[in-house]
Amino acid sequence: MSSIWASRTPRSSKSRRVAVMISASRTRRRAAVPLAAVVPRVGSVLMAASLGSDALVAGGDPVWCDARMAALGLRRLLLALLPALLGALLVPLSSASAAAPDSRFTGTARLPGCSGAVVRWASAIDSDPAVVITNGHCVRSPFLGARETLVDVKQFKRIELLDGAGKVATTVRGTRLAYATMYRTDLAVYELRESYADLAAAGVIPLTLATRGPARGDRIRIPSGYWVEQRACTTTGTAHRLHERAWDWQRSIRLPARDGCRIRGGYSGSPIVSRDTGEVVGIANTGYVGGRRCIDSACEESKRGRVVMKRDMNYGQQTWLLTTCVGADRRFDLSVAGCRLPRPRS
Repeated sequence: MSSIWASRTPRSSKSRRVAVMISASRTRRRAAVPLAAVVPRVGSVLMAASLGSDALVAGGDPVWCDARMAALGLRRLLLALLPALLGALLVPLSSASAAAPDSRFTGTARLPGCSGAVVRWASAIDSDPAVVITNGHCVRSPFLGARETLVDVKQFKRIELLDGAGKVATTVRGTRLAYATMYRTDLAVYELRESYADLAAAGVIPLTLATRGPARGDRIRIPSGYWVEQRACTTTGTAHRLHERAWDWQRSIRLPARDGCRIRGGYSGSPIVSRDTGEVVGIANTGYVGGRRCIDSACEESKRGRVVMKRDMNYGQQTWLLTTCVGADRRFDLSVAGCRLPRPRS
């Protein structure tokens, strides 16, 4: 499949170009250098200067009382200025430590090969089972059929939930696949064994779903729980229809790579968050990798039927549709009047 990366790609030279769906390859992530490994180096430099000054003052060598008295005076002047210099250096450090904690990855999740997001329905209460959303193409291999929809399937899925700084706060298990489809959209909803109260105790804060999609020019960010990295850009509207092999998706969000949304395998299911409201307006699902039009890379079809493959354009699926399918029991329910998501074919 065009944008699914390495693990499911055939080995032939021709098929190596096949990689469009942004689910993850098995490439191992480079470990990030801990901040603590850098800070002691700065601290040790300051400490060395301090220890050297103390030794100089306490030495009491009589030689300093004669021809080198001028040098001693200069050194004393420098020592007198040293506290002010150190204070100037330490102010930025103390300010940084007092800054607000990192919240970029609040509500993000890491699934096998994909990203996801913890979301909370508007009507949910603390004791309700928590919900994680991701792409429909992340729920199984082989992928769902072009018109296939799954509802209320018992499926166990290991999911890591991250805190705002991107560290794993807790590991949970999805017990119910409430919904999954790749027909007209690319969405999946997992219901967890844990409640929102359980997640709060572990330091996990859910995200809120917007009740409308993004408009052209909206500023968004895309935090990936899989890679623990973030991209940001400005949307350029939506594609009327998006084709990729047998799949068709409607009103896909355009995410221009050249503007900052250069995503890669593993970003599938990452929340697309409005930088103005903080609400989730979509999830990333596919992108341009070159190759054959509508096969190796997704292509757009306009209302007039014109088909184009846009270079350096990635895409996401709108999530406001999910908010139309929450029942009186505060659980996902396709039978709710006004639900806008595709139902299973009878």
